[in-house]
This record gives sequence, structure tokens and C-alpha cells, in this order.
Amino acid sequence: MVGSKNQKKRKLSLALVGLGLIAISVALLVGYVSRLDKKRSPFPFEEVSAPSKQLAKEIYLIDKAISDAFYAMGISQKKILFISVLPRQKGSYNWDFNSIEARIPHRRSLLNTGKEIRSRISNLKIPVQIRIERESDNEIVYNIYRNGLYTHRLRIIVDRYRAPRRLSCPKISIIIDDLGYDSSLARAFMNLDLPLTFSVLPFAPYTRLIAQNARKEGRETMLHLPLEPIGYPAINPGDGVLLVSMDREMILEVLDRNLSQIPFAAGVNNHMGSRFTESGEKMMIVLGELKRRGLYFIDSRTTANSVAYKVAKKMALRTANRDIFLDNALSESALKIQMGRLLSLSRHKGWAIGIGHPHRDTLNLLKRYQATLNNETEIVPVSSLVN
Repeated sequence: MVGSKNQKKRKLSLALVGLGLIAISVALLVGYVSRLDKKRSPFPFEEVSAPSKQLAKEIYLIDKAISDAFYAMGISQKKILFISVLPRQKGSYNWDFNSIEARIPHRRSLLNTGKEIRSRISNLKIPVQIRIERESDNEIVYNIYRNGLYTHRLRIIVDRYRAPRRLSCPKISIIIDDLGYDSSLARAFMNLDLPLTFSVLPFAPYTRLIAQNARKEGRETMLHLPLEPIGYPAINPGDGVLLVSMDREMILEVLDRNLSQIPFAAGVNNHMGSRFTESGEKMMIVLGELKRRGLYFIDSRTTANSVAYKVAKKMALRTANRDIFLDNALSESALKIQMGRLLSLSRHKGWAIGIGHPHRDTLNLLKRYQATLNNETEIVPVSSLVN
């Protein structure tokens, strides 16, 4: 009887020891995977300095105030045109300058709209100045400055004229940048009913897998080429980066290694590169090699001082500029404003190029706008919009 009890105790002790070993093994495995994930965590998607990040938040508040004012006055989104969205730079600040035009049908609502906009912007708890360029019965022009930095030109006009319907839809290309670190999220973007263009970083854990899957799904694929940013190496674009200190031979060698990661890439756009894209000499080396290989180049415009597009045009290389970053801010209202900009710009120009990143919020944005994009525009691979 006593022996039986001792035997049961031994079995129970062994079972507890076994469970303890399993628990320790699981903990070690979780710790290892966690460390592995940290090693494989992606580099920052875009190079944004602390001052620029704060400025971007404040510009978003101005954008929202303008958007809310138009909505309160019953002005349709289709009556609001983004004439241009251009990168600007001053000191440590980088931002996108917006030129906006709104058309309203009645004089009586013109001044009320201007008043609503001024009121909402004045209520923001940030240093914003509105300078009135023109204010008449037919037209209002406001120049908006955030602490001395020119961020918006807003023109509101009385216009009863209805523009004729386009014979063809405006074209939009959307590039998903910085792929390579999350294959399941990349797959989710591929599953959308939108012919997105996929720009993949070299030497990431899933570079080849994502590029191959995109190709199988008939999606256009690009190399997302790491270029030296201002602030390197504190701001690090990752493996395969091209530096302005490299000579021609080294640039071509590193570029070749990068391109070999995605041998069927149709083109290239820059990852970061605020310093490198300011060098005409270095960009000529890169762009000359891309032209030799029959590839196009999209300037992501990470700096207002980029010469990449101009150099590419001079070399007769197929090229284009990024118009809109969809997701530098990930709040639902910020994403909605940026998508509205992309749609508006495409209606004004006839085409537009947007860049997004592998965020769940960006994926959800595209899901929400999938029907609108397909019904009101023609979504095309970015190769359709070069030159």
C-alpha cells in the first residue's frame, strides 16, 4: 500500500518535471523567435526627421480643418481639385506643399466658405498664419503658413461651368514600397482586386518569395533601391545601400547585386536617398545602368532637392515622379485625406502616382476604396505612366 503511494508520488513528480521542462522549452522558443523577429524587423519606411514629423502632424490638422470646412459648406469632393502636391525643404524641415482649387456655384456662399475656413484654421492650437492674397465676390485666394513655412495655396472661385466628361478615366498607379519583411501582408495586398505595383527591398528575409509571388499573380515588380539619406548612418536604409562616397565601379557592383535579387524587375524606385538623389553625378551612374538594362525609374521624391527625375529625362530614360504618399500618417481621417488627394490629382492631371507601405491600415484603406478606384479611375502598373 505504502509502495503504491510512493510510486504514484514519483509519477506525479516526473509529470510535473516534464511539464516544467516543456514550459521552459516554450519560453526559450518564444524568446528565440522574438529575438529573430527583432533581427529581421524592417528598417524605417521613410526618412522623416523629428522636426518634419511634427510639421507633418500640424499640416494634417490644417488639411483636416480645410476638408471639414468644405464638408460643412456642402462642397462636393469632386469640386475640390489638387492642382499640385510638391515637396519643399527649408533647413531641417521637409514637407509637401499643396495647391488646392475649389469651385462653388453661388457667390453668396463664397465669402461664407472663406469665413468657415479661416475660423476652423484659427481655432487650431498651432502657429498658423493665413495671408489673404485676394478676396472678392468671385474669388478668394489664401496663402497658409505654418510658423513661416508656406504649406498651402487655397483658391476658391465661383464657377457655374461644368467640365465635360472625360472620354477616358483618369489613370492611377499605386506602388506598395518597402516589401520584404512580411510575406503574409504582401500576399494580402496581392489578393486585392487592384493591379498594384510591388516594390521590394533587396536582401530582406522574404525578398525573393514576395517578388516571385507577385510575378505569379501578374503584378508588376520593382526593386526598391536603398540610397543614402541625409543623416546616414543614424538613418539606415538597410543592406545594399548606395553611398555618395562610392566610386563608379562600387556603385555598379552594389547595384548589380541588388538587381540580381529581383531579376525580373520592370523598374526601380528609391528607398530614402535624400542625399544621393541630390547628386547629379552619382544619379547619372545609376540611371545610365538602368537605361542599359531597359528599366524605368520612379523618383520617390524624398527631398525637394532631388535631381533624379531631371537627370533621367535628360538621359531619355523612362521616368516619373511620385505624387502622393498615402500613409505617412495612419489615422483613418489622414488616410482618407490622402486618398482624396490622389483621386483629385488624377482628375486634374489625367493621371497620378501614389505610394503606400505595408501597413494593415493601408491595406484596409485600399479595401475600402477598391470599388471607387475601379469605377472612377483606371488602376494601372506604374510602367504605364512613365513619360
